[in-house]
Amino acid sequence: MRRTLAIVLSVVAVAAGAWFVFAPADPGAAVRARLDALADMVNKSTVDGLGPEARSAQLGTFFTEDVDVELGSGAAPIHGRATVIGMAARLQPRTSAFQIKFQDVSVTMGDDGGTASVHLTAEFIRRGITTGEESLDAREFMLDMRRAGADWQIAKVTAISTLQ
Repeated sequence: MRRTLAIVLSVVAVAAGAWFVFAPADPGAAVRARLDALADMVNKSTVDGLGPEARSAQLGTFFTEDVDVELGSGAAPIHGRATVIGMAARLQPRTSAFQIKFQDVSVTMGDDGGTASVHLTAEFIRRGITTGEESLDAREFMLDMRRAGADWQIAKVTAISTLQ
């Protein structure tokens, strides 16, 4: 009986190890990790001692040079990394009261392996300064992302209108 149990456990261990080694890696994992890094950077705000300009330059590395941001609802489109960086530098003092989380991130890899389409829900959590209470606003977005060397960058952001 012991010998049979040892053989069964050995077979299970070998099968699990083979699955771990040979199972296809999640191709969207790098894209999700990059978006997590973006959220972490935004959520740090200015508490790490960097000035608004330095933080904005760091945030700029998450976007392509020719990024397009379409927020809908009558908002003017935003074109280019330089515009995004400039806006981030001006808005940082006001955004320190907010935290962002990306939820329900769905990644569809392009056939070329260098592009990806991402559907996600962005949660904007406002921390109450005096009351300590939080309020939540959530919006859906579609992102087009491109691989730039080892990193992924956002090439297009489109807000999805949920009420029509």
